[in-house]
Amino acid sequence: MNPLTILYLRTFLLTGIPYGIMMVGFDLMDGGAINIWKFLFLSISFGLLMSLTLVGFHQYKLRKGGVKNMDEASLAVSQEKMIQSSLNLLEAMKALESDQKTRRMKMTEIQDGIRLKTPVTWKSWGEEIQLIRLSEEDGTFEYQITSRPKVTTTIVDYGKNTENIALIESILAE
Repeated sequence: MNPLTILYLRTFLLTGIPYGIMMVGFDLMDGGAINIWKFLFLSISFGLLMSLTLVGFHQYKLRKGGVKNMDEASLAVSQEKMIQSSLNLLEAMKALESDQKTRRMKMTEIQDGIRLKTPVTWKSWGEEIQLIRLSEEDGTFEYQITSRPKVTTTIVDYGKNTENIALIESILAE
């Protein structure tokens, strides 16, 4: 099955069914009875609305960010990329601290790398970005950049983690 179809289906199920159950629960608290047709109608209509809206916007933002191939890796909320830079770890940290966008992130030094945590925005509950030095050869450093949401139940991130990786890559390329 197509990865985009799987994402639509997963979003449909993870939003529609809980909403239907919650609405049936409210009916039961009000003294009503369980109505299977109402449950199905609410689950299907809400699930369709949410999956079409959320995944459609996610797909739009990814395409706007330069992603052309909507495969499983590009649709995932956790993103990873290997890059090469002439900056060592200390220089990379200084470059990240002096950049206007990354200076607002909480930065901590970890073993062989740097961890950045983004603040909560209207788009997300924040992300955790890790920059790990893998190797050094002739003054060129190889890094692994990983960006993932702080909230593990995130279904779509609207391309935010792909954007984070592109930002870190552009800072380290300078």
